[in-house]
Order: sequence, then C-alpha cells, then structure tokens
Amino acid sequence: MLIGAHYNSYWNDCQLHFVAMSTPATPRRRLAPEARRQQILDAARTLFAERPFTNVSTADVAEAAGVARSLVHHYFGGIRELLLAVIADGAAALAEMRSAGPETPLEERLARNVASGLDVVAANRETWLAVVVYGGNVDDPDIRALLNAGFEQNVARTLAINSDVISDTPTTRRALRAFNAFATEATRAWLMGECEREDTEKLLVTAFRHMLLETIPELERRAG
Repeated sequence: MLIGAHYNSYWNDCQLHFVAMSTPATPRRRLAPEARRQQILDAARTLFAERPFTNVSTADVAEAAGVARSLVHHYFGGIRELLLAVIADGAAALAEMRSAGPETPLEERLARNVASGLDVVAANRETWLAVVVYGGNVDDPDIRALLNAGFEQNVARTLAINSDVISDTPTTRRALRAFNAFATEATRAWLMGECEREDTEKLLVTAFRHMLLETIPELERRAG
C-alpha cells in the first residue's frame, strides 16, 4: 500500500508538472506608449483618491496598473511626478468647464454654474479627491504652487462671471478664497456619500448668493 501511495503521489506530481509546463502564460497586452502612460496615470489617480500620495509607492502603482515597476519610473520617474501629472489633468478638466456670466440673470447663473461645477467633479471624481482633498496636505513647494495657482484661477473665473455684482478687490478675493474652502468641504461630503447632491447644490447656491449680495458688500463697506 505504501508503494502504491508513493507511486500515485509521484504520478499526480508528474501530471501537475506537465499541465503547468504545457499551459501557455497569458501574454501581456502590448499598448502604444501614450496608452501605457495613461494606464499608469489612471491607476495612480485611483490610489491617490484613496490615500495621501506619500502613502503610495511606485510598486503600488505598478501592481494596480498591471505593469512592471520599471515602466512607472520610465514614464513618470516617481510618485511625485505622478501626482504632478494628476494635478495637470485636473486643471485641464476644470479649464474646460463652461460657466454662465453676467449675460445670464443671477439666479439662473448661480444654479447653472453650481450644477456645472458638480458635473465636472462627478466626471473627474478620483482626480478631484486626489488633488483637492489629499493633495492639499502636501508640503512639496512645487505641488503647493500648482494647487495655489489652480485656486487663484478659480477665484479669477468667479470674479469674471460675476463682475456685475462684485468687483476685483483684495477683500473680495479673500472672501472668495474662504468660500472655496467651504465649497470644497461641501463637495467632499457629497462625493463621500455623506449627503445628497440635491442638498449640496441647494447649500452652495444659497450660500454663494448670500456671499455675493450681502457678505461681500458688507465687508467692502467696512474696509472703507
């Protein structure tokens, strides 16, 4: 019986080895360089949306993208460069957002622009979380400079599309920066499922209307 058992074990091992040797490995799909770069960038964006970029390694990105780690370094260099690329993608998406301006009545303008902004965020959810939520806590001066430039562009856009009710002054710019921080938290709560989009839209429209028509004028009067 022992001889038979050993024989059976040996035969089974031979069969398993034969199957392993005869089964071809799944070939890695070849992609054009730009497609491969985008694949890596998309994987990094997903990881950055889940945790701070300092907690993400190139090995994590490579595993998520299904590529060799050397390819991540080949296309981007490192994690810092990957985050910079994600930030650039986010800026491009925001730049494409269409906003109603002074030619549109204020109430309609507020509703349309808030809805449009949330649409862009929804379409770029992972990028927004990676850049605005987790990227905002980064100490790297180059990354901070890119983020601050984006915030200032948003302030400039807000001034331009509401030039019939507010003026470009230091007081107004400070108020708009403060409102952006408020809007960021409201948007984050919606994206994380803490509230409904309808409630978020109402909150942002109501708060911004008050900011434009009451808060900023009062601050300007006090500033003299």
